[in-house]
Amino acid sequence: MGRLDRHLNKADDFKEAGRFEEALRELAQANKIAPDDPDVYLSFALTYDAMEEFKSSVHYFRKALELNTHDPYIWTQFGITLSRMSRHSESLKCFDVALEVDSGYTVAIWHKAVAYRTIGLYEEALKYFEECLQGDCEQDYIKDEIYYQIGLCYFDMGWTREALLEFRKQVDICPDDTWAHLSIGNCYFDLGWIDESSAKFREVITIAPEFIPGYNALALSLAEKGWYDEALEVLRAALQIAPEDESVMDNMDYIESLKEDDDGPKGIILLSIILQLLKHRADSK
Repeated sequence: MGRLDRHLNKADDFKEAGRFEEALRELAQANKIAPDDPDVYLSFALTYDAMEEFKSSVHYFRKALELNTHDPYIWTQFGITLSRMSRHSESLKCFDVALEVDSGYTVAIWHKAVAYRTIGLYEEALKYFEECLQGDCEQDYIKDEIYYQIGLCYFDMGWTREALLEFRKQVDICPDDTWAHLSIGNCYFDLGWIDESSAKFREVITIAPEFIPGYNALALSLAEKGWYDEALEVLRAALQIAPEDESVMDNMDYIESLKEDDDGPKGIILLSIILQLLKHRADSK
């Protein structure tokens, strides 16, 4: 292994450990050795992305692409960073260029689908998620999340029963996927199956006792039945785990207001549940 590779490998190790200043020092040394190597600039870009210093990350992605315009990996990673900046139209262009270089590059197809889902173009997202499903995908994070993402698209489109089927497939392949279990409960809730949703949310809490979204969801399903005291007790238990969690405190205030003005079930589907369901689990891969 040459000096350049040693610096790049050490920089990557430091980045993964969150030791960003040390990573940047290694990359500065790598840049002195190879000032025209696109991999050095790519490593700078990925490190700044990890630091959430996106302006610097974009700068280094552009320098890497000046030196190598035909690498689908660079284009895809650049697109992921732009997505993290909510610059989705630009990110989609990057994924398109990556696919022009390599039409079967599954990582680009996947992140293109995620970008479409994020901006609400669910049918387009489904098309590309299905393409990932049909392709020969070697990335574990895609294989382990594909049905969950398809389920989110269906749920957002209002196709709750179809979403439920996908979330159940997700649980079949990833039995410990807490978000998928929660999403099944959310589907039950949306279908009006309140007892089933409450039972599912209790299961979620049993599986993951420190998973605050499970407590929020259970409390809201209990409140839907008019069981306000039980709902508040669930949220008090959540506060013992996460005393500063604003979502728990907001839900406590909301349920207290329902308790004070009780005229029967409210048909609650609060923003907090939807935001939990739509949580973006795959950051930059």
